Amino acid sequence: MTFDLIFRGGEILDGTGDPAFAGSVGIRAGKIEAIGDLDDAQAEHVHDCSGMIIAPGFIDMHSHSDFVLPQAKHGEILAPLMEQGVTTLVGGNCGSSPAPCCGANTDLLPRLGKLLHDDELDYSWSNLGEFLGTLEKQGIAVNLAQLAGHGAIRSAVKGMNASAASDQEQALIADLARECLDHGAIGLSTGLGYAPGAFSSTEELISFTKPLVERGGVYTSHARSYVSATLKGDDTPSNIKALDETAAIHRAHGIPVQHSHMIFVGDASWSSTDRTLEHFESLVASDIDMAIDAFPYVGGNTTLIVFLPPWALADMQSALGDASQRERLIRGIDRVFNTVGMQWDDTQILWSANRDQAAYEGATVGELARDRGQAGVETYLDLIAELGPSTRIINWNYSGRDDEETSLRKVLAHPLTCFETDTILTGQGVDNPASFGTFPRILGRYVRELGLISLPEAIRRMTSLSADRLGIKDRGRIRKGLAADLVVFDPGTIGCEATRNAPQTMPTGIERVVLNGQIVVEAGRFETNSRAGQVLRRAGT
Repeated sequence: MTFDLIFRGGEILDGTGDPAFAGSVGIRAGKIEAIGDLDDAQAEHVHDCSGMIIAPGFIDMHSHSDFVLPQAKHGEILAPLMEQGVTTLVGGNCGSSPAPCCGANTDLLPRLGKLLHDDELDYSWSNLGEFLGTLEKQGIAVNLAQLAGHGAIRSAVKGMNASAASDQEQALIADLARECLDHGAIGLSTGLGYAPGAFSSTEELISFTKPLVERGGVYTSHARSYVSATLKGDDTPSNIKALDETAAIHRAHGIPVQHSHMIFVGDASWSSTDRTLEHFESLVASDIDMAIDAFPYVGGNTTLIVFLPPWALADMQSALGDASQRERLIRGIDRVFNTVGMQWDDTQILWSANRDQAAYEGATVGELARDRGQAGVETYLDLIAELGPSTRIINWNYSGRDDEETSLRKVLAHPLTCFETDTILTGQGVDNPASFGTFPRILGRYVRELGLISLPEAIRRMTSLSADRLGIKDRGRIRKGLAADLVVFDPGTIGCEATRNAPQTMPTGIERVVLNGQIVVEAGRFETNSRAGQVLRRAGT
C-alpha cells in the first residue's frame, strides 16, 4: 500500500474514549485510509511517532473567530489556536455571527462585530451562504462549522428595538433562521446576556428555533444568567432557571441543545455548583438532549457592557447620561455585585476599539477607580463612555479565583462537558490565556498532573463528543474514510503555563497537527500561510 502520509509507531487514541492502542495511520487524498500495522506500507512522507499519542484534531466547541476568518492575515492571528491542536472552530456563538447582514442590521452588524476583529471587514455578503462562499473562495487556515446567531437575525428584522417581537416579526426571524440553515449553518445560537437577545422571551426563542425541527441542527445558548441570585419569595437560583430555559427549547422541538460555557460568576455563585450540576443531570435523566461546555480557566472574556441590565442596553446613551437613570444603574449594579460576590479588581480591560485608549489595556476597573478616587461602579460607567461598548474585558472570578478552582474542576470533570476556548483573538490588546493553552492545559494539568480526567476520556470530549453534538459526521474520530484531522503530541510534556500575567505563553508537547491531510503544525509551529481548512456545512446543504 502507498499513502501520502504515514504516522508510524504511535499510541492511537481514536476519540471514542477507548484505551490507546499501538499502531500507525495512513493518509491519502486528505482522508484516513488505514489504521494499524503499516510497517510494510510506503508513503511520500513517513513520520516516526514513537512515544507519541496520535489523536483526532481538537474541536473548539465555542469560538468567536468567524469574524477574523475573512481577514487576509487570519492565519497569523489565529495561529495560537492551531498550535494548541485545534483543527475545527465552531463559530457564530452567543447569538453573534457575521451573517445575515441585511435589513435593519446592514449598518448595525459591522458596529456590533467590532468587538470580535481588528481589521475592517467589507461585509460584501448579505446572507450566510455568501459569507461561507467568501471564505471558501479565499481559503481558510482552519475548519469552520458555523452557527447562525439570533442576535444577527433578530437585529436584521428589528434592529436594536427592545420591544417584544410581534407574530409577523417572529415569522420573519424564523424565515431568516431557516434560510441560514439551508445555506449550511450547523445550528442556531442565542446570546441572552447581550442585546438584542436579552430582549427576547422564551416564547420568541421557541419560535426562532422551530426551523431546526424541519432542517436539523443544534441549538446553543449563552444563557440569561450564570450567577445564583434569587428573588424575594423564590429560592430557585437564576442559573438553574437559565438551564431550564435551554431545556425548554428541547421540550418544544425535541432538538439537541447545548448550554454554553458553564460558569459560576462571583464568589457567592460557586457554592451553587453541585446543585446546578445535579439539576443539569436531572434534565438529562428526563430525556433532555443537553450537554455543556467549559474552558479550563477561572477567567473568561466578554464585553464591557456585560453588567448593564436589559433596560439600559436599549438606550445606553440615556442610561449613562441621564442623572436619574445613572443613579438607578449604580444602585442596581452595586446590588448585583454585593449579592453575587464580585470585585472590580477581577474585571480587567483587554482591548479597546479606540486605540488612542490602549494604555488602559491590562488594567482592572478597580485599579483605575483607585487612581481616579472613585467608586468602582462610577469608573465602570465612565469607561463605557470613554472606551466604547465594544471594549473587551476578562472577568477573573468565573468558577473560582487564582488557585481556588473547586467549582471549575467539577465542571471540567463532568462527562457531558465539551471543551472550548471561548476566546476573542484579534491580534491586538491583552490576550485571554485560553487563546494559547486551553487544550494542552487540560491534557497537562487536569489529566496528567491532577488525574481529574483520564486521557482517553479527555480526548473523547475534545473530539467525538463535540462532533456528535454538532452533527459533524466526518471528524472527531480516527476511523477509515473520515477526514484526516490529527494531533500528534507527547503525553509526558504536553501542557501550557499561560496565565493572567503571562497570557501569550506557548504550549509544550504538540509535535504535529494535520488538517485535511496536510501537516500545518510542525514542531509546534503553525504555517501561517496554510489554507488547508474547509467550511463544514450542515449535512444535506
